[in-house]
Amino acid sequence: MQRNQPQTKALKKVMESQKQENPRKRKLQQQQIKALEKVMGYPDKVRLMVLEVLREESGRELAAKARFNQEEFDWNEHNTEFRQDYADTSINELLAYAKRFYGLKDLDAVRERRKAHKQQRTARFAEAS
Repeated sequence: MQRNQPQTKALKKVMESQKQENPRKRKLQQQQIKALEKVMGYPDKVRLMVLEVLREESGRELAAKARFNQEEFDWNEHNTEFRQDYADTSINELLAYAKRFYGLKDLDAVRERRKAHKQQRTARFAEAS
């Protein structure tokens, strides 16, 4: 039995080192995810586009209302709350909101509004600089 003790100790050391290596190997495997697997799918991108158009439109409307009532409007707070409130909303529900509140009848209308938002933002940045 004494002969087996050094072998047992050696075996234990090997097993312990393998346990320590496994988390490292797992980390390396997790880090080696292919680039396209990290990219969001097209349906999710479309849903986020509709979400952002609704966020922008509602923010503009609420900011105008606040200006009219001589109140403060916090865009950062609005953006945070809006994204929390509607983050899990389906594309169909978002499109229904777009149609009901802003007359955006379909996805093409949402895309056009998004394009207009981007152009307005670009113009504001150009004026500021």
